[in-house]
Amino acid sequence: MSNRTLAHAALAVTAATFLGLAPATAQSALAQSASAQPATTQSATTPAQPAFGIAAPHSSANPLDHLGRPTPATQQRVRDFAHQKWIPQDVRNAILSALAFSTGEGTSGGPALIEGGPRFKQFYWPTVSGNCIGGSNDAVGSAIAVPGPTKVPAPGAQAGETVFLFTALGTPAANPEQGRMKVQWFNLNTLASGETRLHNHGINTDGPATISGTARTGKGTVIAVLSGAVAAGEHTCTFAPTAAIIEVK
Repeated sequence: MSNRTLAHAALAVTAATFLGLAPATAQSALAQSASAQPATTQSATTPAQPAFGIAAPHSSANPLDHLGRPTPATQQRVRDFAHQKWIPQDVRNAILSALAFSTGEGTSGGPALIEGGPRFKQFYWPTVSGNCIGGSNDAVGSAIAVPGPTKVPAPGAQAGETVFLFTALGTPAANPEQGRMKVQWFNLNTLASGETRLHNHGINTDGPATISGTARTGKGTVIAVLSGAVAAGEHTCTFAPTAAIIEVK
């Protein structure tokens, strides 16, 4: 498939998402892009037709609100598009995570923090697992990092260590067996690096699913990337990556 064909396919996806094409039409447009032959030059007297037969949207159909965020109608179009069966799961989760970030979803919630408790750093954007809750609804994940010394959240951290905590909002309590969610980290000052698996340490026993783990990051500026899956009830939900930069003092 040529770069031009790939560009046409990307245009079809974008058009479907933001101009309200039916999902089946978008998939058809992708297929047509892959097999289409180069178009002949149009006559100077013949007006060009819009790609895929879509008229340019009127200003009243702006997909963004006055703050530059997707309107509710646009959000629904993106969700409908992401949940088509022909969209790969990792692509679906990435689309939904980007949507959650653009709307500010998942920036609150999760386990209650103790008043006057340790300082923490929230990961920069929420992450989403499609069809996670009951096999049909999306779950928004929120993650924080808590530099030590601290006793909370469990399992706690000594000086030079960092606790990473992840919560899948809207899910039941985490299953006892975990370990598929991980944080990969790198200390810019010491050049130390590692991978920390998150497990069930008895946080939020009534839900939502919350898992955590302690990393020996050392003191300094730490870059952390969280990704993987959490098991809650009958479902194991995979989340798109999210990241944070933490100052461990």
